[in-house]
Amino acid sequence: MVKYSSKRIFPGGIVLLLGVLLAAAPSFAAEAPEYSVGLGVDFATGDYNTDTTTDSWRVPLTIGYFPTDRLDFELVVPYVHQSNSNTLLSGGMRFPFERRTDTRRTSFDSSDSVSGLGDISLTAGYLLMKESKASPGVRPLLYLKFPTADEDEGLGTGEFDVGTGLGVSKWFGRWYTFAEGRYIFQGSNDELGLEDYATLTAESGYRMTRNFLPSISLWWSSAPADDASDIAEARLNGTYWLSDDVSLQGYLGKGLTETAADFGAGVAVYYSF
Repeated sequence: MVKYSSKRIFPGGIVLLLGVLLAAAPSFAAEAPEYSVGLGVDFATGDYNTDTTTDSWRVPLTIGYFPTDRLDFELVVPYVHQSNSNTLLSGGMRFPFERRTDTRRTSFDSSDSVSGLGDISLTAGYLLMKESKASPGVRPLLYLKFPTADEDEGLGTGEFDVGTGLGVSKWFGRWYTFAEGRYIFQGSNDELGLEDYATLTAESGYRMTRNFLPSISLWWSSAPADDASDIAEARLNGTYWLSDDVSLQGYLGKGLTETAADFGAGVAVYYSF
């Protein structure tokens, strides 16, 4: 299998493409561009198939920009805290790893908690096909992860990641369905043995009232490193609209594989203007 790294597909080119989309947006923008700001807290705990339990907190600030009813941008700036450095965080997922030095492999020898800025990510999506009675909404996307986290503390990989994906969504009366696949090209890091990986998300929900939408979702990722394995998680989600502009989102998660978190939970509030 041919291996790729973000250095071979030029992260700067993805940045340039995102910049071109953003610069071009006003020429076909709606009268009033829309924005959203979200602040959340995520907690996860598990041994991730190691001998040590890792408790972690992630506080993401999410900024959305919607210049048209088809084009959208999302910037995520996370703050991360974890109880030790026995796992590595990459692209919002956590997995066990071994750092390699020449021919030796060693884990971070640290039982101390670590905190700091996580990896910032930027996603650009375009609604290629709007949903209708006969067809779903189809949204291709581009993804870029910046290496802003401290690699030495295990808060990130220290590499640029780029990726692409496709999402499909459809309402059937009050029932909501969503599926998305992504493929991520990780930056080359021989010490961590990083691998390119694919993710799949499937979600189904039922809008019980005008303000409340509960759903269940399944998430899967192929192994993000050559010493890791596939990661899978199930979630029970809920969205409640306090008003047309403010929504609350929450979830409870359960890992389905040995290298996933045993349990997870999160809550976020979003404001659109």
